[in-house]
Amino acid sequence: MRKKFLMKIFAGMIAVLLILTIFFIANLFLGNPVSASIAKGKALSYIRDKYSHLDLKISDVTYNAKDGVYYISVSSNTSIDTNFTLRYRNGEIYADDYETSVLSGMNTVNRLCDEYEKSLTPLVQEKTKNVTEITVMPEKYSNYNLELDSTFEPTLVKNVEIKIHGTGGTDPKYISDILKVTYTIMNENGYAAQGFGIRCNQGKEIIELINIKPSHMEKENLDEILQKAMTNNEYDGIIAFSKG
Repeated sequence: MRKKFLMKIFAGMIAVLLILTIFFIANLFLGNPVSASIAKGKALSYIRDKYSHLDLKISDVTYNAKDGVYYISVSSNTSIDTNFTLRYRNGEIYADDYETSVLSGMNTVNRLCDEYEKSLTPLVQEKTKNVTEITVMPEKYSNYNLELDSTFEPTLVKNVEIKIHGTGGTDPKYISDILKVTYTIMNENGYAAQGFGIRCNQGKEIIELINIKPSHMEKENLDEILQKAMTNNEYDGIIAFSKG
């Protein structure tokens, strides 16, 4: 009986140790509910004091185990582009990216680029099924001077780079045809860009070309220009990479 009793005690101790270990690991990597609640409370007080003129809410609180920081996502109930992050550690809100995310116009530009992608991609795919994805990237140093929450219009976002992902071929004529189709559709629908890149694959072979300018796209011999870039790895500013 005594042996069974001791075994039960031992099993109970093991169970408690396992629970404590799991709790410790969870606390290490996910933070703990008490600290998260304190971080949220600090954030609420912070935005009430600093941003009382804005209709803000706490969207999420997450813990980063690497730097021991709680990241607090703040968003607006009335503005789609007003969202930013606070950082909490050691009892204080020590970082606030409202200025760089919201006031700089970065959130607005990124949202409009996303809408650019979503509206342009199906137009291109109607004409060529070889395009699998189109990515729109803003020019890092451009000042777009956009109003917060601007309604998307293609003409608002011109200083961007278009990255096209295609499949089914890697020869210059094939790639040129995809670029020409995309460029024609853009011109017909009011889209503009300052640069283009394209990545195409066929099987294991991959060709990528970057730094293609609108002036290249407008030339009838675009395929010959691309061929020279692919042969020499660079031609007229166009840089080519290959794999496979």
